[in-house]
Amino acid sequence: MDVRYINPFLYGTIDVLKKMAFIEPKAGNPYVKSGNAACGDVSGIIGITGDAVGSLAISFHHDSILKIVEKMLGEPYPKINDDVLDAVGELTNMISGVARTHLEKQGMRVYAAIPTVIYGIGHTVDHVLKGPGIVIPFSSSAGDFFVDVCISSTERPDAARQSPLLNSPIAAVREEQGRVSSLPAQKKMTQAQEALPAATEALDAAGRLELLKKQLHQESAVRDGIRKLLEEKPFMPIEQRKKLKSALPVYDARIRKLRLDVKTIEMLEKLGDGASRDPEIPKHFQHYDKPSK
Repeated sequence: MDVRYINPFLYGTIDVLKKMAFIEPKAGNPYVKSGNAACGDVSGIIGITGDAVGSLAISFHHDSILKIVEKMLGEPYPKINDDVLDAVGELTNMISGVARTHLEKQGMRVYAAIPTVIYGIGHTVDHVLKGPGIVIPFSSSAGDFFVDVCISSTERPDAARQSPLLNSPIAAVREEQGRVSSLPAQKKMTQAQEALPAATEALDAAGRLELLKKQLHQESAVRDGIRKLLEEKPFMPIEQRKKLKSALPVYDARIRKLRLDVKTIEMLEKLGDGASRDPEIPKHFQHYDKPSK
Protein backbone atom coordinates (compact mmCIF):
# COMPACT_ATOMS: atom_id res chain seq x y z
CA MET A 1 0.00 0.00 0.00
CA ASP A 2 1.09 3.53 -0.81
CA VAL A 3 1.17 6.15 1.94
CA ARG A 4 -0.95 8.34 -0.37
CA TYR A 5 -3.87 5.97 0.28
CA ILE A 6 -3.34 5.85 4.06
CA ASN A 7 -2.81 9.52 4.95
CA PRO A 8 -6.31 10.57 3.74
CA PHE A 9 -7.89 8.22 6.30
CA LEU A 10 -5.59 9.52 9.01
CA TYR A 11 -6.59 13.12 8.19
CA GLY A 12 -10.25 12.11 7.98
CA THR A 13 -10.21 10.48 11.43
CA ILE A 14 -8.63 13.49 13.11
CA ASP A 15 -10.92 15.95 11.33
CA VAL A 16 -14.18 14.09 12.08
CA LEU A 17 -13.41 13.37 15.76
CA LYS A 18 -12.41 17.00 16.31
CA LYS A 19 -15.62 18.36 14.82
CA MET A 20 -18.09 15.74 16.00
CA ALA A 21 -16.77 14.68 19.43
CA PHE A 22 -14.64 17.73 20.30
CA ILE A 23 -11.56 15.66 21.09
CA GLU A 24 -7.99 15.92 19.83
CA PRO A 25 -6.94 12.44 18.70
CA LYS A 26 -3.23 11.81 18.31
CA ALA A 27 -1.97 9.24 15.83
CA GLY A 28 0.61 6.71 16.94
CA ASN A 29 3.05 4.70 14.83
CA PRO A 30 1.33 2.65 12.09
CA TYR A 31 2.00 -1.07 11.92
CA VAL A 32 1.02 -4.04 9.79
CA LYS A 33 -1.68 -6.12 11.44
CA SER A 34 -1.22 -9.86 11.54
CA GLY A 35 -4.42 -11.86 11.39
CA ASN A 36 -7.96 -10.54 11.15
CA ALA A 37 -8.83 -9.98 14.81
CA ALA A 38 -10.32 -6.55 15.49
CA CYS A 39 -8.34 -4.18 17.68
CA GLY A 40 -11.40 -3.09 19.66
CA ASP A 41 -14.79 -4.23 20.93
CA VAL A 42 -16.94 -2.47 18.30
CA SER A 43 -15.95 -1.74 14.70
CA GLY A 44 -17.37 0.18 11.78
CA ILE A 45 -16.34 -1.21 8.38
CA ILE A 46 -16.86 0.37 4.96
CA GLY A 47 -15.84 -0.76 1.48
CA ILE A 48 -14.14 1.48 -1.08
CA THR A 49 -14.22 1.09 -4.85
CA GLY A 50 -13.36 3.07 -7.99
CA ASP A 51 -9.79 4.17 -8.76
CA ALA A 52 -8.90 2.80 -5.33
CA VAL A 53 -10.32 -0.41 -3.89
CA GLY A 54 -10.27 -1.85 -0.40
CA SER A 55 -11.87 -1.21 2.97
CA LEU A 56 -11.60 0.85 6.13
CA ALA A 57 -12.37 -0.26 9.67
CA ILE A 58 -12.38 1.90 12.78
CA SER A 59 -12.41 -0.02 16.07
CA PHE A 60 -13.16 1.33 19.54
CA HIS A 61 -12.74 -0.10 23.00
CA HIS A 62 -15.96 -0.37 25.01
CA ASP A 63 -15.26 2.58 27.33
CA SER A 64 -13.81 4.86 24.65
CA ILE A 65 -16.80 4.67 22.29
CA LEU A 66 -19.20 5.37 25.17
CA LYS A 67 -17.26 8.54 26.05
CA ILE A 68 -17.01 9.61 22.39
CA VAL A 69 -20.74 9.18 21.79
CA GLU A 70 -21.48 11.04 25.03
CA LYS A 71 -19.45 13.99 23.73
CA MET A 72 -21.17 13.75 20.34
CA LEU A 73 -24.76 13.55 21.59
CA GLY A 74 -24.48 15.40 24.89
CA GLU A 75 -25.86 12.66 27.14
CA PRO A 76 -24.28 9.74 29.02
CA TYR A 77 -24.52 6.18 27.75
CA PRO A 78 -23.86 3.54 30.45
CA LYS A 79 -23.75 0.71 27.93
CA ILE A 80 -23.58 0.09 24.20
CA ASN A 81 -27.02 0.25 22.60
CA ASP A 82 -28.48 0.92 19.15
CA ASP A 83 -27.76 4.66 19.41
CA VAL A 84 -24.08 3.97 20.08
CA LEU A 85 -23.86 1.48 17.22
CA ASP A 86 -25.55 3.98 14.88
CA ALA A 87 -22.99 6.59 15.94
CA VAL A 88 -20.15 4.19 15.06
CA GLY A 89 -21.64 3.74 11.59
CA GLU A 90 -21.98 7.51 11.13
CA LEU A 91 -18.39 8.13 12.25
CA THR A 92 -17.16 5.47 9.83
CA ASN A 93 -19.14 7.00 6.99
CA MET A 94 -17.93 10.54 7.72
CA ILE A 95 -14.28 9.49 8.02
CA SER A 96 -14.61 7.69 4.69
CA GLY A 97 -16.17 10.82 3.15
CA VAL A 98 -13.33 13.11 4.27
CA ALA A 99 -10.74 10.55 3.13
CA ARG A 100 -12.39 10.26 -0.28
CA THR A 101 -12.29 14.05 -0.62
CA HIS A 102 -8.51 13.94 -0.10
CA LEU A 103 -8.18 11.10 -2.62
CA GLU A 104 -10.21 13.06 -5.17
CA LYS A 105 -7.76 15.95 -4.78
CA GLN A 106 -5.16 13.49 -6.08
CA GLY A 107 -7.31 12.97 -9.18
CA MET A 108 -8.90 9.71 -8.05
CA ARG A 109 -12.58 8.87 -8.43
CA VAL A 110 -13.60 6.87 -5.36
CA TYR A 111 -16.94 5.54 -4.08
CA ALA A 112 -17.98 4.08 -0.73
CA ALA A 113 -20.44 1.37 0.24
CA ILE A 114 -22.85 1.46 3.20
CA PRO A 115 -20.95 0.99 6.49
CA THR A 116 -21.41 -2.14 8.58
CA VAL A 117 -21.06 -2.18 12.38
CA ILE A 118 -19.82 -5.25 14.27
CA TYR A 119 -20.01 -5.50 18.06
CA GLY A 120 -18.56 -8.16 20.32
CA ILE A 121 -15.35 -9.09 22.07
CA GLY A 122 -13.05 -11.03 19.74
CA HIS A 123 -14.87 -10.17 16.50
CA THR A 124 -12.93 -10.14 13.23
CA VAL A 125 -12.36 -7.61 10.44
CA ASP A 126 -12.03 -9.20 6.99
CA HIS A 127 -10.85 -6.70 4.39
CA VAL A 128 -12.07 -6.67 0.79
CA LEU A 129 -8.55 -7.24 -0.53
CA LYS A 130 -8.08 -10.27 1.76
CA GLY A 131 -4.70 -8.93 2.80
CA PRO A 132 -3.12 -7.52 5.96
CA GLY A 133 -4.28 -4.08 7.02
CA ILE A 134 -2.25 -1.11 8.15
CA VAL A 135 -3.33 -0.16 11.68
CA ILE A 136 -3.01 3.43 12.87
CA PRO A 137 -3.51 3.60 16.67
CA PHE A 138 -5.02 6.78 18.09
CA SER A 139 -5.01 8.06 21.64
CA SER A 140 -7.40 10.70 22.98
CA SER A 141 -8.94 12.06 26.16
CA ALA A 142 -11.86 9.69 25.54
CA GLY A 143 -9.64 6.64 25.21
CA ASP A 144 -7.83 4.70 22.50
CA PHE A 145 -9.18 3.58 19.14
CA PHE A 146 -7.73 2.17 15.92
CA VAL A 147 -8.06 2.80 12.20
CA ASP A 148 -7.45 -0.34 10.15
CA VAL A 149 -6.96 0.34 6.41
CA CYS A 150 -6.37 -2.03 3.52
CA ILE A 151 -6.61 -0.13 0.23
CA SER A 152 -4.81 -0.09 -3.10
CA SER A 153 -5.14 1.71 -6.41
CA THR A 154 -6.74 -0.03 -9.38
CA GLU A 155 -5.16 -0.16 -12.80
CA ARG A 156 -6.67 2.25 -15.33
CA PRO A 157 -6.01 2.48 -19.08
CA ASP A 158 -3.48 5.11 -20.13
CA ALA A 159 -6.13 6.94 -22.13
CA ALA A 160 -8.29 7.24 -19.01
CA ARG A 161 -5.38 8.59 -16.98
CA GLN A 162 -4.95 11.36 -19.52
CA SER A 163 -8.55 12.52 -19.15
CA PRO A 164 -9.09 13.86 -15.62
CA LEU A 165 -12.39 15.47 -16.61
CA LEU A 166 -13.78 12.11 -17.64
CA ASN A 167 -12.47 10.16 -14.66
CA SER A 168 -12.65 12.65 -11.80
CA PRO A 169 -15.57 15.05 -12.08
CA ILE A 170 -15.14 16.29 -8.51
CA ALA A 171 -11.48 17.07 -9.17
CA ALA A 172 -12.58 18.83 -12.34
CA VAL A 173 -15.14 20.82 -10.36
CA ARG A 174 -12.46 22.02 -7.98
CA GLU A 175 -10.34 23.03 -10.95
CA GLU A 176 -13.40 24.72 -12.41
CA GLN A 177 -13.83 26.76 -9.21
CA GLY A 178 -10.55 28.54 -9.94
CA ARG A 179 -11.48 29.10 -13.58
CA VAL A 180 -14.92 30.43 -12.75
CA SER A 181 -13.42 32.94 -10.33
CA SER A 182 -10.98 34.26 -12.95
CA LEU A 183 -13.22 34.44 -16.05
CA PRO A 184 -16.81 35.57 -16.55
CA ALA A 185 -19.10 32.66 -17.25
CA GLN A 186 -20.26 33.94 -20.65
CA LYS A 187 -16.66 34.54 -21.78
CA LYS A 188 -15.72 30.96 -20.80
CA MET A 189 -18.65 29.52 -22.73
CA THR A 190 -17.73 31.56 -25.82
CA GLN A 191 -14.10 30.42 -25.66
CA ALA A 192 -15.12 26.76 -25.38
CA GLN A 193 -17.59 27.01 -28.25
CA GLU A 194 -15.07 28.79 -30.48
CA ALA A 195 -12.32 26.27 -29.79
CA LEU A 196 -14.42 23.19 -30.58
CA PRO A 197 -15.10 23.90 -34.31
CA ALA A 198 -11.39 24.53 -34.87
CA ALA A 199 -10.59 21.14 -33.34
CA THR A 200 -13.19 19.32 -35.45
CA GLU A 201 -12.57 21.10 -38.76
CA ALA A 202 -9.95 18.62 -40.02
CA LEU A 203 -11.90 15.51 -38.93
CA ASP A 204 -14.34 13.39 -40.90
CA ALA A 205 -17.92 12.90 -39.72
CA ALA A 206 -17.08 9.91 -37.51
CA GLY A 207 -14.17 11.76 -35.91
CA ARG A 208 -16.26 14.85 -35.27
CA LEU A 209 -19.01 12.75 -33.72
CA GLU A 210 -16.57 10.99 -31.40
CA LEU A 211 -14.98 14.28 -30.32
CA LEU A 212 -18.36 15.92 -29.71
CA LYS A 213 -19.56 12.96 -27.65
CA LYS A 214 -16.39 13.08 -25.56
CA GLN A 215 -16.84 16.81 -25.03
CA LEU A 216 -20.49 16.22 -24.08
CA HIS A 217 -19.43 13.57 -21.54
CA GLN A 218 -16.88 15.94 -20.03
CA GLU A 219 -19.24 18.88 -19.75
CA SER A 220 -21.98 16.68 -18.23
CA ALA A 221 -19.53 15.19 -15.71
CA VAL A 222 -18.39 18.62 -14.51
CA ARG A 223 -21.96 19.98 -14.41
CA ASP A 224 -23.11 16.98 -12.34
CA GLY A 225 -20.03 17.34 -10.13
CA ILE A 226 -20.88 20.97 -9.40
CA ARG A 227 -24.42 20.01 -8.44
CA LYS A 228 -23.13 17.25 -6.18
CA LEU A 229 -20.63 19.60 -4.53
CA LEU A 230 -23.37 22.17 -3.84
CA GLU A 231 -25.51 19.47 -2.22
CA GLU A 232 -22.71 17.95 -0.13
CA LYS A 233 -21.19 21.26 1.04
CA PRO A 234 -24.11 23.34 2.33
CA PHE A 235 -21.81 25.50 4.47
CA MET A 236 -19.28 26.51 1.83
CA PRO A 237 -18.48 30.27 1.61
CA ILE A 238 -21.31 32.27 0.06
CA GLU A 239 -19.15 33.76 -2.72
CA GLN A 240 -17.88 30.35 -3.72
CA ARG A 241 -21.45 28.99 -3.80
CA LYS A 242 -22.59 31.92 -5.97
CA LYS A 243 -19.77 31.31 -8.47
CA LEU A 244 -20.59 27.61 -8.72
CA LYS A 245 -24.31 28.31 -9.12
CA SER A 246 -23.58 30.87 -11.85
CA ALA A 247 -21.57 28.22 -13.72
CA LEU A 248 -24.50 25.76 -13.90
CA PRO A 249 -26.54 27.60 -16.59
CA VAL A 250 -23.32 28.00 -18.61
CA TYR A 251 -22.77 24.24 -18.61
CA ASP A 252 -26.46 23.61 -19.34
CA ALA A 253 -26.19 25.83 -22.44
CA ARG A 254 -23.03 24.03 -23.61
CA ILE A 255 -24.63 20.63 -23.08
CA ARG A 256 -27.76 21.59 -25.06
CA LYS A 257 -25.60 22.86 -27.92
CA LEU A 258 -23.43 19.72 -27.95
CA ARG A 259 -26.46 17.40 -27.86
CA LEU A 260 -27.94 19.23 -30.82
CA ASP A 261 -24.66 18.94 -32.76
CA VAL A 262 -24.41 15.22 -31.96
CA LYS A 263 -27.99 14.56 -33.09
CA THR A 264 -27.41 16.53 -36.29
CA ILE A 265 -24.33 14.51 -37.27
CA GLU A 266 -26.05 11.23 -36.36
CA MET A 267 -29.05 12.16 -38.51
CA LEU A 268 -26.85 13.05 -41.48
CA GLU A 269 -24.97 9.76 -41.12
CA LYS A 270 -28.25 7.83 -41.17
CA LEU A 271 -29.19 9.52 -44.42
CA GLY A 272 -26.01 8.07 -45.90
CA ASP A 273 -25.54 8.29 -49.66
CA GLY A 274 -29.09 9.42 -50.12
CA ALA A 275 -28.15 12.80 -48.69
CA SER A 276 -25.80 13.45 -51.60
CA ARG A 277 -28.32 12.57 -54.36
CA ASP A 278 -30.90 14.94 -55.71
CA PRO A 279 -34.31 13.91 -54.45
CA GLU A 280 -36.70 12.42 -56.99
CA ILE A 281 -39.65 14.75 -57.50
CA PRO A 282 -42.77 13.02 -58.84
CA LYS A 283 -43.87 14.48 -62.17
CA HIS A 284 -47.23 16.14 -62.39
CA PHE A 285 -48.79 17.58 -65.54
CA GLN A 286 -51.67 19.91 -66.06
CA HIS A 287 -52.99 20.07 -69.67
CA TYR A 288 -54.51 23.49 -70.11
CA ASP A 289 -55.07 22.94 -73.81
CA LYS A 290 -57.66 20.27 -73.15
CA PRO A 291 -61.24 21.40 -72.63
CA SER A 292 -62.39 21.01 -69.08
CA LYS A 293 -65.15 18.54 -68.41
